[in-house]
Amino acid sequence: MGIATTKSFADINEGTQIEVEVADATFDEDGRFGPAVELSLDVQKPSAHAGDSVLSTFSLSQPRRSKVRDLRADGLDDEAIAAVLENKNFSFETIDDPEVPKLGGALLRIVRACYDADARAVKKLLEECDTFEELADALIGRRFVATTRKDKNEYTRIDGKGEFYRVVKDAPVPDRDDPAKAAQRPQTDAPEWEDIPF
Repeated sequence: MGIATTKSFADINEGTQIEVEVADATFDEDGRFGPAVELSLDVQKPSAHAGDSVLSTFSLSQPRRSKVRDLRADGLDDEAIAAVLENKNFSFETIDDPEVPKLGGALLRIVRACYDADARAVKKLLEECDTFEELADALIGRRFVATTRKDKNEYTRIDGKGEFYRVVKDAPVPDRDDPAKAAQRPQTDAPEWEDIPF
């Protein structure tokens, strides 16, 4: 099984588009910025980085608590924060009330990409998952395409503000993947497509 680590092993230039497979996904209810899912991603492409690992954490949506955290960081006191929240139509008894986390933002876009941008498949998945642990488990083994960024420590991460894409499966080449049909094909001196230099 090996020993877990908290850092990425990849060193990939920021802004590089990579195809990754979710090797592990963990729901952390008490993440640094609230509930989050940490993804351990194995790079599949580009081939120069195949086998590298990238760790990235994606927070679940808690808009009121996020707003409170941001306003406190800006130096506002609790009374001023409450006034801002009321102006934004948030419902609460105290500004620090618990808030049910929801799937949204980057993590929702990753789920969509992992499920081939198929709205029905995503809806079915969300109906079948009762917890975020189950959702995290459902992502293991799934692939998506994302863009890299570097964090303040220069570790490679996934850019949560970027786009996420489904992996387009390679279409099989007729007859080539079936040895019996390939043997029936007339032989020519024409090169196979992969033998043609570009």
